[in-house]
Amino acid sequence: MTPELLAMLGGGVSGFIMKMMATQAQNQARLFEQMLQKQTIADQSADKAAMRGGIWMRRIITVCVLFAIIIAPLAVAFTDVGVVLQEQTNGFLGLFKGQKFVHTQGYLILPEVRQTALAIVGFYFGSSQVK
Repeated sequence: MTPELLAMLGGGVSGFIMKMMATQAQNQARLFEQMLQKQTIADQSADKAAMRGGIWMRRIITVCVLFAIIIAPLAVAFTDVGVVLQEQTNGFLGLFKGQKFVHTQGYLILPEVRQTALAIVGFYFGSSQVK
């Protein structure tokens, strides 16, 4: 091979490598710009969602749950309000299951209400730790 052919081949290879590196840099810059645009759109969407008034709905739910846990049992304690509970019966050898209804006095707090109260307490105390 002649030196001119080697120089031309080396120049072509180095030009190809430089062009490929420049193209990759452009692609990375374009990808970074797209990521910034997506983040901007996500931030705008979160801001709009925060402005919709969801805080009032959360407060109403909190007041209702606290009423069901604190005020309602206290009010029912001074009345003769009864609760009807459904129980499963085993039947004959556990084969024929049935249902019976039992009437009790008092106020029934469901496990779902307790779990909701725990979530509310965790949310408010957790968010107060962040501030």
